[in-house]
Amino acid sequence: MNIKKLLLVFAVLAAPAFAAEGIPGATVATDGAKPSYGNHGAMREACNAEPEKCRAQMQARREACAADPEKCRQERVAQREKMCAQNPEKCRERKARMEQRRAQCQADPQKCQQERQARAEEHFRKADVDGNGMLSRAEAEKGMPRLAHRFDDIDADRDGQLSRDEMVAARKARHGAKAKSSKG
Repeated sequence: MNIKKLLLVFAVLAAPAFAAEGIPGATVATDGAKPSYGNHGAMREACNAEPEKCRAQMQARREACAADPEKCRQERVAQREKMCAQNPEKCRERKARMEQRRAQCQADPQKCQQERQARAEEHFRKADVDGNGMLSRAEAEKGMPRLAHRFDDIDADRDGQLSRDEMVAARKARHGAKAKSSKG
């Protein structure tokens, strides 16, 4: 996994923390309490309690980052530095795991791709509670909350359901846009 992908994953996981004002350390909570950095469970609960509010905040964050990607990158770096200052051992362990995984994927990229696809299929299967092969917004919000934030962007035919084909097309489009932006 390259650094851009890792930063993207980190940004998606930490986006509610930036949503308040884009200030590192700012958090979102519905009960007035602020979850500590890295407490993704509390952020997930806040988003589950008010999914529309969370969706709006995530959309605003995406738009802000699209307008000023360098500012977002700097905020993510600052957030990571703060977390590492608070718990340096955790950062060292994480870095060692990432390097080990990177080496494994460089040695056998096809195996890594198959594992990613298997994990994605398992997540989809678990989220598809009614077993119809499609994800409704409610199923996505409950079983795949990060995906639910992009539900409207992925639902190409606007039928209120996400098919595997729509998800694959959205992923390809997103990766194609990333590849073009990194070359340009």
